[in-house]
Amino acid sequence: MTLFPVLTGKTGAAPVFAGAEDFDLELLETRTLDGHIQELVYRPTRHP
Repeated sequence: MTLFPVLTGKTGAAPVFAGAEDFDLELLETRTLDGHIQELVYRPTRHP
């Protein structure tokens, strides 16, 4: 499986950072909830 994180608004219809620069996401931590759901916590940084 490949995961592509996308930051979206409440409805998912429009990106939160539309028109902003590109960001890199650093994975900070992971957690398994109820044995099936993965929680992934990222820190965004500006793409050089």
